[in-house]
Amino acid sequence: MNASSSRWHAGAIRSRLGVPRAKGGRPDADGKESFLSRRRFARILLVAIALLTAGLLASPRIIQAYWGRRASNPVRRGVARARQLGCFSCHGNLGSTGIKDPGGENLEVPAWSGGMSMMYVESDADIHRFILEGSIPKVESGEAVATPGGEPPKAAVAMPSFKSELSGSDLEDLTAAFKVLSGMVAPPSDTPEGRGLDRARTWGCFACHGPAGSGGLPNPGSFTGFIPGWHGADFQDMVRDRTEFDTWITKGSIPRLAANPVATHFMSRQRIKMPAYRNFAKADLDDLWAYSRWLDRTGGGIRKEAGPHP
Repeated sequence: MNASSSRWHAGAIRSRLGVPRAKGGRPDADGKESFLSRRRFARILLVAIALLTAGLLASPRIIQAYWGRRASNPVRRGVARARQLGCFSCHGNLGSTGIKDPGGENLEVPAWSGGMSMMYVESDADIHRFILEGSIPKVESGEAVATPGGEPPKAAVAMPSFKSELSGSDLEDLTAAFKVLSGMVAPPSDTPEGRGLDRARTWGCFACHGPAGSGGLPNPGSFTGFIPGWHGADFQDMVRDRTEFDTWITKGSIPRLAANPVATHFMSRQRIKMPAYRNFAKADLDDLWAYSRWLDRTGGGIRKEAGPHP
């Protein structure tokens, strides 16, 4: 084999091995540049894999943060803020019953529910002042709590001012939560909407779906991380129409979601699952649907209706 043939075979071997050639046909420093290129590619690949892994691990939190913000409503935020501020430490869980006040016999901190609050507040302005100042003129004068011919009791547990603790929409959110929990806002009891509210209370629906159907209670393993309310973005994404609403209640699931692999994955993992209320009559479903529509029209009960609805 002559020298020219040997060089040709050597070049062919280097070409197959991927060794770059320098000017003049000679290998470039034993393939140093190719080696460095492969190292850079490996580093880029490792970084890409790390970012992808981090994204997959963080995706449930990102999804839940997105839905937590999208499905937020004043009542849900107000209840959460009330817990943070310690309101239910004195007024009871969700304002259901006040603690005993040692300032007088049979004296209690007023509950938010049960009609007791109506002795103290009559408007949003009263609620605002109670929250910001800790009192209103009616209470300061003793008019709200005085017994006929007697002196108003001297309460030992005083309502504090929360003015310095509030920011953003806190005041309006707390007001919305108070009005819903106290019953200041509710559909008339002699309407389908009112009967739907009564049925939901009787069956304990709000224990899972939040006060008055506002939603937001935790549900580990679920797609959004919480139980949906009966109005708003999370409800609309899950229940598209009346047929799906009825199926959701009577069977505990919706065929459209059951046929979706992603939805099925999360529904099988969520800890709190919707039970099937198979014994509900059509009249029950009619009333519950009417109440959910009332919630949608009024933003959860915080807006007045423009007029009658079918």
